[in-house]
Amino acid sequence: MQTISVGEAKSRFSELISRTAAGERFLIQRRQRPVAVLISAPELERLERASRAARRLALALGQDAELILRVDAQEIHPAMAAFGLWRDEEDLAALAEETLANREAQEAPPSVDL
Repeated sequence: MQTISVGEAKSRFSELISRTAAGERFLIQRRQRPVAVLISAPELERLERASRAARRLALALGQDAELILRVDAQEIHPAMAAFGLWRDEEDLAALAEETLANREAQEAPPSVDL
């Protein structure tokens, strides 16, 4: 995926549309921060189909529909959907507590000067 600035995207828009239709992708940045992605219509459809399939799978596996709606609304991270599937597992709670304790006990890594 090629990264371009907003200004470059504006000045080369017709060319980028043609290249996108041929399968290329472009990440558009403003002040070095990603603000948009230019992808083809078939690629967008593929991504949306994959998202719908993942949602149906999560529901079929017993995921809470409310949690999926919160992920869709970007209120919580998508990884929480995976956690939600195992929310009733006692071992998971113990593992989460152990992981947190280990992280808190670790020393901070040394800083690296570049």
